[in-house]
Amino acid sequence: MGERAPAFGPVGQVDDDVAFVRPWGIELEAVVAPVVLVQGRRDRVIPPAHAELLARRLPHAEVRWIDDAGHIAALAGLASALDLLLARG
Repeated sequence: MGERAPAFGPVGQVDDDVAFVRPWGIELEAVVAPVVLVQGRRDRVIPPAHAELLARRLPHAEVRWIDDAGHIAALAGLASALDLLLARG
């Protein structure tokens, strides 16, 4: 968590938890923007199968797998994911 995040309370964490058990309010197939999913193959918090499911439902998605990464270690792949999105314009 960033230094400023605690000042806003647990709202973001609660939203994340609720997203697991309620509809998101959008059909993933309707997303027209490019999406890059960064997923560690050793993630034990969010299973890699979840990224595969999202990639199948999002029409313009690409999964960037990080073979040796778990949940937090996958953050190392974010810079290249942002570069990919910027290139797609």
